[in-house]
Amino acid sequence: MKFLEYWIYLLLSISKLFLFSLYAGTEFPFSFFVLNLASIVVLSSWTLLLGSKKRRWVLLALLFLHSTLLVSDLWYYRYFSDLLSIALLSDITQMSDVGGGFLTLIQMKDILFFADLLIFSVVLFAIRNRQDLVSRRQKRVFAGGGAALGLALFVIPLAASYTNEEEWLVDEPISNMREYYQLGFWGYHGLDFAQGVGSLFKNDSVTAEEESQIRKLNPNTPSAVSDSAKPNIIVVQLESFQTSVIDQQVNGQELTPNLNALKEETLFFPSFYHQTHEGRTSDAEFITLTSLHPLKSGSVYTQYADNEFDALPELLKAAGYDTAAMHAFEKDFWNRDDFYQNIGFNQFFSQTDFPDNQEIGMALNDEDFLTTSIELAEQLKEPYFAFMVALSSHTPYEIPAELEQLDLTGYEDPLLKGYYETIHYVDGAVGLMIEELKQKDMWDDSLVVFYGDHDSGLTQPRSEMAKELGAETEVELFELDHQVPLFIKQPNTDKGTTIEDTGGQIDIAPTILDIVDIEPSYMLGQSLLDEDSNLTIFRHGAFRYEEFYFEPDLTKPGGSGTCYETASGEEVGIEQCSEQIETAADQLRISDLIIQKNALQKIGQSEK
Repeated sequence: MKFLEYWIYLLLSISKLFLFSLYAGTEFPFSFFVLNLASIVVLSSWTLLLGSKKRRWVLLALLFLHSTLLVSDLWYYRYFSDLLSIALLSDITQMSDVGGGFLTLIQMKDILFFADLLIFSVVLFAIRNRQDLVSRRQKRVFAGGGAALGLALFVIPLAASYTNEEEWLVDEPISNMREYYQLGFWGYHGLDFAQGVGSLFKNDSVTAEEESQIRKLNPNTPSAVSDSAKPNIIVVQLESFQTSVIDQQVNGQELTPNLNALKEETLFFPSFYHQTHEGRTSDAEFITLTSLHPLKSGSVYTQYADNEFDALPELLKAAGYDTAAMHAFEKDFWNRDDFYQNIGFNQFFSQTDFPDNQEIGMALNDEDFLTTSIELAEQLKEPYFAFMVALSSHTPYEIPAELEQLDLTGYEDPLLKGYYETIHYVDGAVGLMIEELKQKDMWDDSLVVFYGDHDSGLTQPRSEMAKELGAETEVELFELDHQVPLFIKQPNTDKGTTIEDTGGQIDIAPTILDIVDIEPSYMLGQSLLDEDSNLTIFRHGAFRYEEFYFEPDLTKPGGSGTCYETASGEEVGIEQCSEQIETAADQLRISDLIIQKNALQKIGQSEK
């Protein structure tokens, strides 16, 4: 057979892509197989022009590079349910400080991605003396014909999609995974690379139509607040805190006794969701402070820290508030020093402003962090806005043995046991903070908010956590993975209420502004205390609205997916969700427009 090693190369390459889909739990339909095979042929057919010995070494190198990129994508996908992107280059310097969590994503079976190198090497050794009796003309015919056929199989479906004006192709895409399914593995990475290069020369001007879309967000009412409605505001972001731990008992022990009790004197939102993506903790901060969505790749903090946002601290500052952020780690970690200053924080208290006491995980323990943050808040001019980012329950969930308090007999996953121990510890720190606020008379007349930033990363189907909590259906797994707690203690109120209405982190800033009678400007969320239903949108186009949950089918054009009734977990007709599908996609695109084109600054300049 002519070009034997090349046919074996194609077989091994496509097999690795199937293995990736198997490990990641992604779809691999026949059309996807054809698309990927076509792209592999397009990218490798040139090797047929080489001499047999040189071609064999080149194909071996290509297999190695393919395996390396695939396994890197797999590790990233296990944590973020997304693929690597050129946009993530700006985040590389931040990864070393959270590397312990990423090590948990590596599994022994992943070595199979490199098994093809051994197989191919054995094949090459077996045929080392075999010579292809192929003329130069035949090589050109095979190489050119393969490239042409592969290109045709790749381009024809795209051309049909473009002709039909399918939104994933003609509009700004809202999901990397939709591009992956529509373009294949190499098509996705090729387009991503081209977009990364193209962004260096991209025209960021805002069109009249885009400006009109953004201006619809602004109610055009004066942002005024009365002196009587200026409570001090304290917002605390709790690391990796899921709603599932609230009221949960393990071996008869309450995981969060203090937060359980807090429901008696605050508004508690059990159907509240995190909307973070690849930026995780920084995404949670960004969404909460700006009421915009995260990027589809990477973090706003590292890519667009200097852009203009109508952020919560800036609006409160304009209303007379002193504003400060507290985070007991390095000042420039995840570019917080630049971003915080840009969005209106007067002060940023970081690692050097806190005592050099016992660390838990990556930073100062939450007991000392939260109590010291109270002392720092006391130094602020009233009224003040204090934003605190806790860290003790950060993956990989390590806590000193002397602080372990739970009997976790019967649990097997060491990460889950560490998670429960750190969550229990943080709950104690929150209880200590609340007690100190009350003793210092800083509780009653203040607006205090506690919320979780994102899930634990331990919520996968058939995980020990999912099994323990009985999460099996799509809706149950979605809620386990996305629900985070939200507690709002209103000023001069000590009566608790559980509010079942749905909402997300994008609604926190509008809710705070609603309570203090400030009209939000360019924000996509809405108050959780008004009478309207909130549409809670997630980065890949899924959403929660009233009693329904929509999960898009990213293997198909936009608008396709499954609508579920959340109470029963049963699939219902798509018409129950159809009215919100395009609204959700449009909101994600408007958010991207505001962020990536720095549209608010350009609109502000046009008004001058």
